[in-house]
Formats: sequence, C-alpha cells, structure tokens
Amino acid sequence: MSEEAIQESGSQEVANTGAASVGFLDSLPEDLRNEPSLRNFTDPGSLAKSYVHAQRMIGADKIPLPGKSATDDEWRAVYSRLGAPNDPSEYDISFSSASMGENEIASLKTALHQAGLTNRQAQAFANYLDQSYSEGMSQRESAAEDARYQGEQELRQEYGKAFEQKLERAQMAANVLLGGTEIFDEITLSDGRMLGDHPAIVRMFASLADQIGEDSLEGQTTEMIMTPEEASRQIAEMTRRDGPYWDKMHPEHDSYISQVLALREYL
Repeated sequence: MSEEAIQESGSQEVANTGAASVGFLDSLPEDLRNEPSLRNFTDPGSLAKSYVHAQRMIGADKIPLPGKSATDDEWRAVYSRLGAPNDPSEYDISFSSASMGENEIASLKTALHQAGLTNRQAQAFANYLDQSYSEGMSQRESAAEDARYQGEQELRQEYGKAFEQKLERAQMAANVLLGGTEIFDEITLSDGRMLGDHPAIVRMFASLADQIGEDSLEGQTTEMIMTPEEASRQIAEMTRRDGPYWDKMHPEHDSYISQVLALREYL
C-alpha cells in the first residue's frame, strides 16, 4: 500500500471517529446538546452506565461529613450514624487477661466514646491492648528469670560448695532478726525478681548469720563449709615459702600437702 493510501486511510478513520462522537451528541434533544456534563460521553453505553450508577447511589444511606468548623455535637451525630454508642457504658468490650481493672476499663470506654469509635472498633483496640499486655508480661517474666538466674550463678561462683549452707544460714538470720522470711517473697524489685533473690540481700544476711553466732541459729550445723575465698586464704597461709609445705624434711610436710589438696576441692 502506498504512503498516500495509508495517510488517506488514517485520515478517514479519524474522520469516522469524530463523526460518531458528534453524531451521538447531535442525536440528543437540542436543549441537551450543549450540556457540559454530557461532553465526556461518546456513545449511549457509557451514558447508560453512568445513569445506573447514579440510580444506585440515590438509594444509599449517605452521611454528610461536617466541615472544618463543625462542633463536637455535629461530629457526635456522625459517629452515632456510623454505629458509635450514645454513652460510654454501652460499650461491650472484654479482655482475655487481667490487664485492666474496672476503673481503668471505665476510663478507657470514656476515651473510646470521645474518639467516636464503634463497638467493633473499640473491641479491636481492646484486643490490641490485651495482646500488648500479654507480650509485655512475658518479656518481664523472662527478664526477671534471667536476672534471678544470673544472681544465683554469681553466688554459686562466690560460695562454691558452701552455696546451699550460706542460703540456709541467711534464712535463719532473717528468721532471728525479722521474725520470718515472708518479706523476701512479697517485695518485687525493678528488674522483676523478688527481694530474696538479689545476691546483695543473701550476702548481707549470710554475713549477719556469722555475727549472730551459731548458738542463736536454730538447727544450724556446727560444721561449716568453706567458700572458695576462705579456702584460698588458708591455702596461701599453708603454702608460705617458710612453712612445712615446701620443706620435705619437716615432720608436718605430708600433712600440709594433704590439707592443701583438700582445700583445693573448695576452689
């Protein structure tokens, strides 16, 4: 096909399209031909679709939105139309855990009502708070357990084989001085562990037990178990360069060797 024929064919198609568009508008009554809202329609089908959509919208329950200067009462009317309760007490929301008390729930309902939330939205928000509380509790419990474990390991390393005995003596000292150990299980520290789980508290009452004396500690055994620190001091004393430990000819040499070996078991 020659270039002239192609150009002529293209021009003919444009002319036909234009003619179809103009022909549709020309087919309308004279008082509608210049209607601006009809200029975007080029065929009866598109006009019919627009008409059907408009008819469906006429039957819908529309809620006009207040303007920028609307009052709280005007917005309250909109919230009510959307399903928000008329009074905070009408919210029917629940929590799966004891994350909030009655007074806190009442305050929350007031805030939800002021925000204009429906009951469904309010319950969704309550679910979010509930989940956040549960996750927070789980994290705090985990952190508290980690702190308790670290404190116990610190004392085990410090006391060695005397760990259990030190705890027992600390409890006995608390019974003598405080009349019981309940306070240790009633006070929660900022890291989540109980007062009695803190190494400093155990050290303090274990030291007080030594000051009180065995006669005042009911049920306490007289045989004390050495801590690594106490064993180290004795080993240092028994292995002095001028002592029997280094003098093979000394009559107590073998005894010192045996005692030092026994003391090293506490390290």
